[in-house]
Amino acid sequence: MSWLSLIKNIFNMRTILTAKTLSHDDYKIGWICALPLEMAAAQALLDEIHEDLPVQPNDHNAYTLGSIGKHNIVIACLPSGVYGIASATTVAMQLLSSFRSIHFGLMVGIGGGVPQEGADIRLGDVVISMPTTTQRAVIQYDFGKALSGGEFQRTGMLNQPPEHLLAAISKLQANHLMGRKQFIDFLAEIEHELPKSASPFTRPLREDILYVADYHHANRATNCDNCDGARTVPRSSRDSRDPVVYYGVIASANQVVKDSQVRDKLGSEFGAYCVEMEAAGFMNNFPCLIIRGISDYADSHKNNDWQGYAAAAAAAYAKELLLLTSVTHAEAQNVQAPLSDPDLITVSQVKDLLKTTTPSETAAAPAATFSHDELGGVYLGTIRGQEIIPRLIKNPDHWRNESNALIARLIEIHPQWWIERTEESARIMNEFFVRNRLTYRVNIYPRLGERPAYHGNDREYLNILFDHNLGWQTQLDPNIGLNIGILNIWSILEFLDRQSL
Repeated sequence: MSWLSLIKNIFNMRTILTAKTLSHDDYKIGWICALPLEMAAAQALLDEIHEDLPVQPNDHNAYTLGSIGKHNIVIACLPSGVYGIASATTVAMQLLSSFRSIHFGLMVGIGGGVPQEGADIRLGDVVISMPTTTQRAVIQYDFGKALSGGEFQRTGMLNQPPEHLLAAISKLQANHLMGRKQFIDFLAEIEHELPKSASPFTRPLREDILYVADYHHANRATNCDNCDGARTVPRSSRDSRDPVVYYGVIASANQVVKDSQVRDKLGSEFGAYCVEMEAAGFMNNFPCLIIRGISDYADSHKNNDWQGYAAAAAAAYAKELLLLTSVTHAEAQNVQAPLSDPDLITVSQVKDLLKTTTPSETAAAPAATFSHDELGGVYLGTIRGQEIIPRLIKNPDHWRNESNALIARLIEIHPQWWIERTEESARIMNEFFVRNRLTYRVNIYPRLGERPAYHGNDREYLNILFDHNLGWQTQLDPNIGLNIGILNIWSILEFLDRQSL
């Protein structure tokens, strides 16, 4: 059965359908998938399916609109055959351009499991992006720079999931500890949504086997029938066949992991429970939670047998979480989509934006300090940026002590995506710093001069205000990223000038 036929069957077999037509602003939650199979699982769990709405001319996404409980949801999927961080970012930004009242998102689908001591992760289990005491919820392990001697230094930091979703997870975890696991019922609902002969969501009959890390797939066969059964990891049987939910770090990158040694290194270095290819494209552009059903062990034995069941398990968990999420939180504030035309983001417009915050508003803002984590991803064009920056400069000594080096030190920009437009980008950035009378040198590694050295704290702040936000946006268009980076720095400098710092 083709994916198109599968999705049509889901629509035809829904028992709770509606011809309801809502407005774009009625939709508060974005649900994004990477595969048609994942989108089908999401559609199967909707309580209602709504009529389609027109989208912006530059929005190439195909949407399913519907509701779960009291939440109206926009479901989008990456284009067929297209994967990776940049594609995920594009889908999210296009979604936000058409549905401007979206407050947060869920990235729901499959991923590779990283079994380790203390986390007996198995096929069909679910991993939720959750920060730990030492790591953020999602890390992009291939974003950074190559140093001498073959060393790779990971740079930049991704935003955390929204606090209200983490709070809803706490309530959900408590329910699970009490034996109330709605997602198990929802999973059964998906399994029975289609006839068993046509449903890819049924739990596979094939045994869940984990091979030792140094044993690779025996041949080019699509299954492990000829693999050595003596080279498996012994694991105790579980009391139940139901999926187990794990909360922890998800490792994201622009590559499929089919190497058990790479997988285990990510587990030991970052404590990652799951590896995948899209999450890093969302975290700094789209407040969201990542939900992954485990479909393989990210090794050479990887196959597609468990993809449907894993996708269904992830979607079932997402539905249970949404039913515990307050409608008030989903309507609290909107995610502001970055402007799609780089010509719209100019220095003069930044100055106009700054004028929207009056001295009286600044004076009324409570004094506060912010860590570099909390400043990540903030720029003036967002509601959050307009709230945080005035509060920040109300406590100028803290800001001055933490970021003096930003104004006077060398600025390095080294997104790996700049290839053909390097010189033009350097010229634009040079002009910006000249206009602002800053001590500067623009160094786009490796083509323009030597890379300066930084004190650790200086480097972190430069990452926040430049490298990281600039890097993600550059995947869409180098000029977009460049101008958003300029907006970040200009807004801070203008506020510092007002305070005569």
